[in-house]
Amino acid sequence: MNSPCQYMKTIVLIDGNALMHRSYYGVNKGFIPLYEGAPIGMVFGFTSTLLHIIDQFRPDQMFVTFDTKEKTFRHDMDEEYKAQRVKAPDDFYAQIPYVYEMLESFHIPLLLLPGYESDDIIGTIAKRSENKFPDSRIEIMSGDLDFLQLVDDRVRLEKFNGAFPLQFGRNETVARFGIEPEQMVDYKAITGDVSDNYKGVAGVGPKSAASLLQKYKTLEGIYEHLDELPESLQTKFRNAREDAFHCQKLAQIHTDVPLEIPFEYKFEFTPESTNAFLEKMKFHSLLVRYQKLIKNFSQTKITEQKIDSGEGAQSEQMNLF
Repeated sequence: MNSPCQYMKTIVLIDGNALMHRSYYGVNKGFIPLYEGAPIGMVFGFTSTLLHIIDQFRPDQMFVTFDTKEKTFRHDMDEEYKAQRVKAPDDFYAQIPYVYEMLESFHIPLLLLPGYESDDIIGTIAKRSENKFPDSRIEIMSGDLDFLQLVDDRVRLEKFNGAFPLQFGRNETVARFGIEPEQMVDYKAITGDVSDNYKGVAGVGPKSAASLLQKYKTLEGIYEHLDELPESLQTKFRNAREDAFHCQKLAQIHTDVPLEIPFEYKFEFTPESTNAFLEKMKFHSLLVRYQKLIKNFSQTKITEQKIDSGEGAQSEQMNLF
């Protein structure tokens, strides 16, 4: 894996829906702040995590993506797609406008498009960023391992996991699943996805799927060499051929969403609007953290200037993580 110091530009892509659910259900257990009598724990948790991400990754650009209420092209392909999911409580949806308002106070672009999922928008930004900025490193922030299919030498998944995310680059993906990131779509096509409500090839588990992909590389490769498989596996794959290729299409993150991306945007602190929002919501502890973060960034810039000029290179050392 390349070292962060090899890159001149860091682009952070946040899966807004994943972070909202994490904030609502996990981050604020036992602590639910109120605004005008209504719970806003999700807003607090989202903002707190955002500050941590900024502190840890020092982004040059940052985008947050969201799903919309409209059905997507995957629902058109399969009416059972995500059909089993239970709707979130009403107070979850009531907090979304405040999450949007908070991001606007940070001047962080929100990107969403009816007919597409947050995953597809992130995939599109990641691929366009790699092409537009050859010296960039792209960090995807989500709890969803579906993003592993996008991982390469410059794109990493930072999976939400307590105070510090679990980092998945190419090596970590291979170590965890035994296959390359480019094979993850076919892996899901075989194993299915309970969360998204598609079944894959019935009776074929993760170990068998990984082993087959190690040998035959792709789902198409498996079917081309079906007669080489044990009879029981041949039967399972033959019976599930249509389902497997259908699931392959569902699992594929689209990287060509017709969306305008404001690549001219550069992340900068906006203390006037952000302070006003944090004060309005009475997020006093977050306000202190935000102001301290600005101060730490300023000190880091001074250190970088000294190192670039050769002054203090021996005595100064940055620790961003």
